[in-house]
Amino acid sequence: MTNSFLCCASDARGRAGHGMRAAARRPSRVHALAASVLLAGTLAASAQPAVAAADCADACLLGDKDGSAVCALWDQSTSSWVGAVDDGAGHLHNRARGYLPWLRERLMPAGGVMRAIFTDDSYRNVFSYGGERDSAIWTGAYLAAESLRLMATGSEDAERQVTSLVETLDRWWRISGDKGYLARYAAPEDSAQAVLDILALDDPEVVSASFEGRQWRWRGDTSRDQYQGVLLGFALAYDAIDDERLRDLIRARVVEFAERLMQREKRTVLLRVNGGSEARAEIDMRHVVYSDDFTDGGTPRLDIRTSPFEVTGHGILVFWPTPTDFVRQLPGLGWLPEVRLPTQAIQLAAAFRVALHVTDGAPDYAARRQALLAHYERHVAEWLDIASEWQNRNDCGAAYFGFNIAYMPAWNWARLETDAGRAAMIRREVLRDGLWAESHDHKNVLFAFLYASQAPPEDTTDAVVARHAAQLDLFPAAPNLDLPRDLRGEYPEDSSCRGLSSVAIDVDDRVPSAFIWERDPWRLYSAGTPNRLFPGVDYLLAYWLGRHTGLIADDAPGTCLRWRGKLPPETAIPAPGGWRAILQ
Repeated sequence: MTNSFLCCASDARGRAGHGMRAAARRPSRVHALAASVLLAGTLAASAQPAVAAADCADACLLGDKDGSAVCALWDQSTSSWVGAVDDGAGHLHNRARGYLPWLRERLMPAGGVMRAIFTDDSYRNVFSYGGERDSAIWTGAYLAAESLRLMATGSEDAERQVTSLVETLDRWWRISGDKGYLARYAAPEDSAQAVLDILALDDPEVVSASFEGRQWRWRGDTSRDQYQGVLLGFALAYDAIDDERLRDLIRARVVEFAERLMQREKRTVLLRVNGGSEARAEIDMRHVVYSDDFTDGGTPRLDIRTSPFEVTGHGILVFWPTPTDFVRQLPGLGWLPEVRLPTQAIQLAAAFRVALHVTDGAPDYAARRQALLAHYERHVAEWLDIASEWQNRNDCGAAYFGFNIAYMPAWNWARLETDAGRAAMIRREVLRDGLWAESHDHKNVLFAFLYASQAPPEDTTDAVVARHAAQLDLFPAAPNLDLPRDLRGEYPEDSSCRGLSSVAIDVDDRVPSAFIWERDPWRLYSAGTPNRLFPGVDYLLAYWLGRHTGLIADDAPGTCLRWRGKLPPETAIPAPGGWRAILQ
């Protein structure tokens, strides 16, 4: 995912016309029993967000130790400890509990979500980390998941994680010193070598900086997609917590970002059109974020391609729903026809809507909020008009991530919009008629829950939710291994897209990934990578979104993680992955 916007790839199409094509379907591998249990739970669940059960909420991390105490599962109804924690079919809550030790203890160096390859299958020593360019979006998505868990259950453990994640992402948003510019990842200079390896100083994206009294390295050249996970996480964290210190951190960062976008100014840029020679030009711009660390002597650069239309920035990140409004100012480019980018319209509108949400009722921000509101009201009709044109434009699964980076902000926009008529249009024209219409048969649980939780009142979503809850039940229990997949001959191959199935693959068969909801669901083959683990944030976000919004019920009511007292000295405490064998 690069710092560019491509008129077609950013409004991603899965596979040309695949949703309309009749194809022989492989028999469903959804467990019938799990499906019926989930359907019953779904229909029984309240349409309102779940209410936290503070008397039995997770207080610690499964299998963790504190002196001679261990964090174990308590069953309040029987007043007894659970000996073997079942995370199999129909036990989605315990599966979520099982992912957290793996994620926090092995896959979050310096507080940022990563994937990792380990030296062997004990998964104790990291050989190398990966995913550092996408750490911001998935760390933000994890913050969103923990915020949803906190609102659904009142968990002390979730509250501590929300606090830690907000502080980490606040640091990533300040470390560059450029207003509104978000780092992809950051870590102190004294971090473990495996962390420093992904922040090598000869990497042009890596900057060394003195920050908060110590030396840090951070990764920039940030793309728009990274902001989407962080804004989703910040908006939900703001709703989940009542700690005013944390709320003010969120408010400060989001408002700085929105104000930077709102600021209009003339800037000199270095310009290259269609690979030609470089020239200097002055443009009157707004809806832009800058970083001096990625410029040539403080001057940002724009690389423009006119067919197909694309703009790539260096030291400048643009959120331009109609980029030709700005590019036509450049010498010789006044002839360009209008280009409209629905995903950028969604992202821009949602960013302002989040800023308005976190400043509502904050006296110290009253004047700034009024300026943000005035800007939003001047532009929102145009943004909504452009957003309603969202289509799925790329072929054969290319740039499928474009779905995810439109869904996340579209959901925030829909749920936070305070004008009833406008909110109804977002739900119908953007979420349902745009995004959901193009992904309804992808077996994508996150997208289904985002749509169903904000569906227009006339839509019937019970079957949608039940079908996708059953798919979520197919998600593997922790740890999430990068296992090989060869589904050739098991699913029908698409005649127009070599190597892809003509129907969406069930979740348990799907090629593993750091976040499978952003990966196309049709790939038939992957060699896998030995000893590589993925973080499981994809499972956690989908599960807790379903729980908080009342789409799925708790399948482990009356249970919670608590510190169990002293254990006999000879009793071994299992490492993550062995926690199912915790003894009474």
